[in-house]
Parts: sequence; C-alpha cells; structure tokens
Amino acid sequence: MTPPDTPSETAEVSERSPVLRSIEFLTGKDPNLGSFLLTVGIVTCVFIALFQFTIPSPVSHLLTAGVIIVTVVSAGFAALLDSLGYFDQETESETPVTTDSVATNKRWVPAEPVSAPLPPMINFDEELTELEEHFDGTLPDEFTPFIEDYRRLKTNPGNRMTIASDLRTDLNPVSAVLEEGTRQYELSQQIGDKLFRYIGDSTDHVTVTDITSRDSAGEPQAVASMAGELVVFDIAVENEGEATDAEVVVEFHANGDLVSSRTVSLGTVRPGATESVSTNIYVPESTDEMRTGVQRATGS
Repeated sequence: MTPPDTPSETAEVSERSPVLRSIEFLTGKDPNLGSFLLTVGIVTCVFIALFQFTIPSPVSHLLTAGVIIVTVVSAGFAALLDSLGYFDQETESETPVTTDSVATNKRWVPAEPVSAPLPPMINFDEELTELEEHFDGTLPDEFTPFIEDYRRLKTNPGNRMTIASDLRTDLNPVSAVLEEGTRQYELSQQIGDKLFRYIGDSTDHVTVTDITSRDSAGEPQAVASMAGELVVFDIAVENEGEATDAEVVVEFHANGDLVSSRTVSLGTVRPGATESVSTNIYVPESTDEMRTGVQRATGS
C-alpha cells in the first residue's frame, strides 16, 4: 500500500498541466533533463549497434535513420519540457515525525542497546518519570548517582545484584531532598523496598497469584469439601524478577498441623511472565486448610 500524498506533493501535481501529469509515467517523478537525455542517448546507441551488426544493408541503414529521427524528436521534446519548467523542480519532502524518531531526553535511558530488559521488580522508569515531572523536567543533582547506576543496571545484566545494592545506597540523598508524607517520598520508599526484595531470595520474586481446586466434574470447590479425593489444581504464578527455576509447594493441613505436601514443577519462569500449570493432587481426608508457596526447583 502506498502512503498518501503529502500536502506539498498534492499542490505540486495540481500546479502542473494535465499534459505534464500524463507523461509522468515516462519520466518518473522528480525528472532531470540530464538523466533523460542520457537515457535517450544510451537507447539510441544500443539500437544502432543492434541494427548495424545483425541486419544486412540497406535495411539496417533505414532502421538506423529511423532511430536517429526518433532521437532528434526526443531531444526536441525534452527541450520543450525543459522550457515549461518540467525538469529539475524543487520539491519539499516532509518526513512525518513519529514517536520513534524523536530522541528521548530521559537521562536514565542508555544510549547503547539493552540486551536484557529489566524485570518488572527493578524497572523504575515510571517512578523516575513522575519524579521528573514533579521537579518541572529537571531532577536535582542528588539524583545523579542513582541515575548513573540505574543506566548501568540496564546495560549489565550479569552484574545486576551488585548494582542493585549500589542503587539502594544512592537512594539516601534522593530521599533527603523529598518531603516525608508526599507522593514523591513514597515513590522513593517503594523503589527501596523493591531493591531490597530483588537483592534477597530469588524465589521470593515468584508468587502464586491464583489457585483453583476443581472436582471430578470440573467445578471449582473448596479443598476441605473434597478431602479424600483426587483433585485438579489450576495454579498461576507471576515472576517479577529474573528468570528462575521454581516449583510450587502445596501443603495440606488439619487443625494447624501439616498432613502432607506436594511440589509442582514450573520449569524456568521468565522475567515478567505469568505461568499456569494444572495438576492432579490427592487431598488427605483430614484436610481442612491448604497453603501454597514457591521454592527453588530441586537441583537448581
């Protein structure tokens, strides 16, 4: 599909006469007199050589004369078009401005390519954007160490744990310039909490977001009502951190005591991904409560 003409192109075409517009298919858009004459000359030489070397005289001479006549007519035609201003017209091309072509002015966006995007837990782009807007587009100097290390965090996926520790230290001067109790101060505290969680146990990055127990008919039921039966469990987990090999632990309790447990492998859960798994688990007869958790997969 061809893009629509820009206003400048439309005006240019409308200014030409119908005759000039009708010959555009011969010369192409934005024609040039020199290139037109060069093309005519090359075509003339090719046909003359073809006739002279492949066709006996006097037929070859007649055809050559015809080609020369056509060439002269074409040159005259080109001169006429040039006098009408058809060639070498200056056209203004406007390139539409798109979001992708506008250079970002965000200081925390690295210039070099990012090989591995940040997981949601330590992606603070939205928080920094909101803080920048609060300071009328210019963050105070106290933010500089944090922003520099944040750029390093984006471009060094193999060393993120260490850089995340540096970021927590960089937050101290940031919090000092923010007034306690404000939205901006709360943002800095949320960033600190996420960094602390990221530096901790990686299995804590993966959480069970939903678990449903279904009876043999496929209807959702409370676990206690299906005690003593083989139950289908639909489990969904979300990973806010780095890629992790994890498994869900399903525990069955009776009067607060652990009766039995079962682990369900999730495999590798990608950063920012939500994974779902369905499995059959026998629920002990005395069960009155179920608890779930996530742990590092055995052997990882």
